[in-house]
Amino acid sequence: KEEGRDTIKEYSEDFDRAVQARFQLLRDLRDALEQKQLRLFYQPQLDLRTGKVIGAEALIRWWKPDNSKQGGTFISPGEFIPVAEQSGLIVPIGDWVIRQACEDAKRWESDGIDIRIAINVSAAQFSQGDMVANVESVLRDTGLSAQKLELEVTESVFMDDIQHTIQTLQNLHALGVELAIDDFGTGYSSLSYLRQFPIDRLKIDQSFIRNALNNPDDASIAKTIVNLGHSLNLKVIAEGVETEAHEEFLIKHDCDEVQGFRYSRPVPHESFIEFVQNY
Repeated sequence: KEEGRDTIKEYSEDFDRAVQARFQLLRDLRDALEQKQLRLFYQPQLDLRTGKVIGAEALIRWWKPDNSKQGGTFISPGEFIPVAEQSGLIVPIGDWVIRQACEDAKRWESDGIDIRIAINVSAAQFSQGDMVANVESVLRDTGLSAQKLELEVTESVFMDDIQHTIQTLQNLHALGVELAIDDFGTGYSSLSYLRQFPIDRLKIDQSFIRNALNNPDDASIAKTIVNLGHSLNLKVIAEGVETEAHEEFLIKHDCDEVQGFRYSRPVPHESFIEFVQNY
């Protein structure tokens, strides 16, 4: 059906096995949510001018117990997130991520770590869940200031119910929550959305940063995004910064913030506290 009407597909045992594997993964993922196998790792975000840690992006990981010597394995988000999105399970998972990340950020405050927490939210959370009520409830329960929370949305959220999305983003911004467009430049949305939405930050997709040093087109796109963001009074953050050369490129072109392996891989909650205190 996804390939159009009146099409024919020849049966394949590989296809059948793939379907069965998907259903098994979905069942295991439901169990993982109930049994608290999901975990959050954090990747630091730094101010490029001062070098200070000013934020962290929350990244979900699935620790699946097994009978191996290690006691379990981490399942890649690239493997289970698409299944969660297709099934609708991404909504309760996303709600858990927001609550857990805000709880961790509030604990950081008690350790003297005063930074924002960035959380990626899916288009399904906008269309199926009550984002505003959920965020408001989490902030009230955890005591975290709304200004410490940033929600990252991809350009795909603009492709559905545009009026609902605009209203949701405006209501979130009214709470004091910051908003960012993730993977900016890889989607198909109109630039006019930047005028309609209460956006605070643009996030340059890592593919442009990775190739900026040897691909003039990617370098031009990265520079253009920085200039566009600044012309609209938005902050710009680059992800995927892996080398000193990447960093120098971004300093030269006046990018505001960075994250990537040059500074730290995503780490568990306790390791993140240690990183910030020793950085």
